Amino acid sequence: MRIQKISILVLLFFIFVCNRAGNNFSNNDFVNVVSGDSISLSTDSTVLYSPESVGMNSSTLLRIDSIVYDGLNVSAFPGCIVLVMKDNKTVYNKSFGYYSYESKQKVQPTTMYDLASLSKTTGTLLAIMKLYDQGKLKLTDKASVYLAFLKGTDKENITITDLLFHETGLPAGLPFQNLAIEAKSTPSFMTTTNENPHYVTLNSTTSKYKEDLVSNVPSPEFTLQVSDSFYLHYRFHEAAMQMIANARVGNKTYLYSCINFIILKEIAETISGMPMDLFLDKEFFLTMKLRNIAYLPLRKHKIDEIAPTLKKDYLRKGVIQGYVHDPSAAFLGGVSGNAGLFSTAADVAAVYQMLLNNGEYEGMSYLCAETCELFTTTVSASGRRGLGFDKPVPSKPNNNPCCNSAPQAVYGHTGYTGTCCWVDPVNKLIYVFLSNRTYPADGPNKLAAMSIRPKIQEVIYQSIKK
Repeated sequence: MRIQKISILVLLFFIFVCNRAGNNFSNNDFVNVVSGDSISLSTDSTVLYSPESVGMNSSTLLRIDSIVYDGLNVSAFPGCIVLVMKDNKTVYNKSFGYYSYESKQKVQPTTMYDLASLSKTTGTLLAIMKLYDQGKLKLTDKASVYLAFLKGTDKENITITDLLFHETGLPAGLPFQNLAIEAKSTPSFMTTTNENPHYVTLNSTTSKYKEDLVSNVPSPEFTLQVSDSFYLHYRFHEAAMQMIANARVGNKTYLYSCINFIILKEIAETISGMPMDLFLDKEFFLTMKLRNIAYLPLRKHKIDEIAPTLKKDYLRKGVIQGYVHDPSAAFLGGVSGNAGLFSTAADVAAVYQMLLNNGEYEGMSYLCAETCELFTTTVSASGRRGLGFDKPVPSKPNNNPCCNSAPQAVYGHTGYTGTCCWVDPVNKLIYVFLSNRTYPADGPNKLAAMSIRPKIQEVIYQSIKK
């Protein structure tokens, strides 16, 4: 009994020392505490293993902390979560900082973040893979077979493969929101050249919305929720699809485009006969018992479970928290092919662990091994993209989303809000980084400028014992 009391006192003292050291330590961060196989103290039931149990070095992994603090110290992001898995074991799972610079609410491992374009592979691509797995579509199928609004246009011969490779010739993005704004009050826009085509205001013009398209209350006609007290008429969706149909197609060379994945979502819904979010819940998320991954998360979660992404949005007039940051996805009702998914790091990791396991997760099969291999190993002729997945580009260091040590077999994606997930099938590694670097406002991307995400990834490789 006395030995037990001493052990408890030692443990409490350890927690006190770690908190005083400013490591943002919590019960979820006992990565390097136990020398045995594992310990389970997390509020989200994540089991944390000693890095040494999978051939990694604990001391080296701790260098991740200093990289994160470098970003926090220059306000590159108010907070973040970093998670690392190897051999199906979580060896690092830490939360840092706060929801915002003015907030006292600490980031927790259960905090949900707007995944931005990481939604493309964590959501939309899963739906396409499942439909392919079920034999309901082929990669050589033309999109116009499923989408009537593309028939008779210069997009009629675009294939599923073209969309996944981003080789359709479609523009990077389209300002769908302008369809709802009175022409005389439409603000000026510019397209960013970072990870995601976004539209930002260049002046202080006040937007006036069309009364027949916008309502502050939902109804059978106003079904698309953009944010609090902001609903669009259901026919807005048809107008947005027509904007795609009218868009000019360029050369079918690689050009990253949100429009490609918006089209893929439309195809998935046409084939499945149900909204994509419900299809993903049915086929993956609910069965996998992933409770903290969702589109339109405020339908199931409290607002304080979700990190904000904007303090002031010129389109929605207020803090954006629990509604998708991306304006195109927002005006398409929050469930879009290019963005809209919110998640914790643990649930993101679970999705990619399933893919790394060739479609299996906790004893259940979600995709055939052949499907997983096809989608995760096929690379476009340009070498820039996989079938929906982003890839390392070691030949172009300035445009490489991964670190130098990442093998060519790595696949994953990044997100404009400051997110990423990379899977390494060679070393059986999964690396997740989630943040809200866009808060309080879109501006200089310090997260990218400081190469924080690839720097963390490099440390992960350095921690693997040779």
